[in-house]
Formats: sequence, C-alpha cells, structure tokens
Amino acid sequence: MTDTSFLGKLRALLGDPGGDVIYPCIQDLFENGLTVARFSPADPIPTRQDVTQYLASWCRHAGLSQEDCLAWLAEYSVAMLSSISRTSPSGIRHSTKSNLKHIYRADIPFICECDENPFRAHCSANCPVYADMQVKLLERKSKKPDIEHVIERPAEIFEMQKVSVRETYKEQFEAALEVIRGEMERGTERKAILDLLIERGFKTRTGKRWTYSILGNEQSRIRQGPLVESLPVRQAGSLRLEGSAENMMKESQEGNP
Repeated sequence: MTDTSFLGKLRALLGDPGGDVIYPCIQDLFENGLTVARFSPADPIPTRQDVTQYLASWCRHAGLSQEDCLAWLAEYSVAMLSSISRTSPSGIRHSTKSNLKHIYRADIPFICECDENPFRAHCSANCPVYADMQVKLLERKSKKPDIEHVIERPAEIFEMQKVSVRETYKEQFEAALEVIRGEMERGTERKAILDLLIERGFKTRTGKRWTYSILGNEQSRIRQGPLVESLPVRQAGSLRLEGSAENMMKESQEGNP
C-alpha cells in the first residue's frame, strides 16, 4: 500500500527547505510503511514500535517539535502500521505518544544505519547524510556497553522517593513495556530484549538500569494480563504466588480422589 498524504503533511510542516531531510529511507517508510515482502521467512520482522521510534528520532533530527511530530505520527502509525500490530487503534495512539515522549526527552539520536537499516527501506549513496551516518554507525558498533554498578539505598530513603521516581519514569517505562510486548510477540529471547532496552536508554519503573531478573519479572506480569500489570509489584507477586498455590492444591486433589 502506498500513501503519499503523510509525506505531503510532513513537507508542509517542514517548510520549503524541508525536503532535504526527507531521506530515501524516510520517504519509503512514509509512503509504504513496513514492506514485509522484503523479508525472507527466516528474518525477524521489525515491530510497530521499532518503526515508530525510528521515525520519532528522525522527527527530532529534522527539527520538528514534539507536538508537530505527534500530530501526524500517531495517525500514520494507525493507518500504515496496524497490519504488523495486534494493538487497537486507540492503543497504537497511546503507545506512539509514549514512545515519542521518550525519544524527545532522552535525546535519542537518529542513526539511519544506511544500507543496514532494519526495515529494508530504500537507501542511496547519494543521500546527503550517507557518509555521516556511516561514520556514526561504525562508532556505535565499536562502543562497548557501560558497566554500571547500582548502589542500593536504605529502604526508608527508597520508600520516600518511590512515588516521585515512578512518576518521573512512568511514560518512558510504558514505552519500554510496548517494546517488550512487541519483542515477546516476535519470540525474541530475553537476553536480546534486555540488550535492546539498554541500547535505547530505557529505565525500569523506578529509574534503574534493566537487568535480566527485572525483565523476567515484568514479562511475567505481562503474561498474567492487564489486571496483574496494573497492580503494584508486591501485590502482583502475591497474586501470582496465591495462584500457584491454588494450582498445586488442585493438582494434589486431582491426584488423590
């Protein structure tokens, strides 16, 4: 499906010189969305969140305000990316808004990855930023992840700060959950999801660096459904333990009539 209306809206927002920043990969995604036919059956298909965050970081790179970006990106995501998502239109709009806020607040840079872009979008060596993006891509590949040592705070101090910290990280944490859900739908292994969260600068609900165990806990909450996801961590944990105990008791009764 080709749709030039979103490209027209963007040209209007960017103004006359704005065409210089509509690179071949960006124009391809605007007009065609994600073209699944370009992937082989063995290739992982990028998620809606992947495309949304890519375009959101481009918007910031192109000089669009967060408000102007949201004005079209939410509707673009509904119209062009629904085919690769199980989320409802209202859910897609909410998710897009959360992803957009995270990209702008965290100053996520736009690195198109040139010919290696994960969307198989069109790329050209004549693109005005091709050489610069090649350098940035090589720099990113050469970087090693930083090792952060988390210093635990006394429990009473943590309790005092817990509410404000969670409010601070709420929006970007919701964006992280969208990424986790999307990767789980694709069958991505936990370690790969963890690497993705760290690479994109996401923090946990309390602002900490993601770890393997924290990710596992959040995945368990997601599998339990919306009810458990909406509960506080400790209450959700108690609910899961109660459910496990009930299942064990039921199995015991079935085995001893």
